[in-house]
Amino acid sequence: MKFVCEACIISVVAGLCGVISFFAHPKAPAFHVDELEVELEEVLRFEEAFWIDARSDEDFEKGQLKGALSLNEERWEEQIVDFLDAWNPDAPTVVYCSSQACLRSHEVAERLKAELGVENVFVLKGGWEKLAEAGMVEGANQ
Repeated sequence: MKFVCEACIISVVAGLCGVISFFAHPKAPAFHVDELEVELEEVLRFEEAFWIDARSDEDFEKGQLKGALSLNEERWEEQIVDFLDAWNPDAPTVVYCSSQACLRSHEVAERLKAELGVENVFVLKGGWEKLAEAGMVEGANQ
């Protein structure tokens, strides 16, 4: 009986440690990501949009939305200068990455809000896949 009690205590402690580390981890998933997401149909109703491609440089070179600017986590420090030079604060900024499951666009959008104070920033729901389905991208054979 003592063994079962000790096993239960160890299991509870391990579970608590797991939950605490899940929420305290710097790369823990955000639970509010949906508030940034926007459907392509809604973006198309904007007068204009400033498009950001959060995919890797390699994917960007294979194809991108015409006029989109590459801004990803890997080369943030280098690419942020180009962003600032081209950014129009009056236009909504729409960030996309590979697909609905890709969180890179959320990371870039959150960073734009936190570090640069960009308020009018959205994440395209469905990302590159949605743009390719709509026939809006160059080099969509990716």
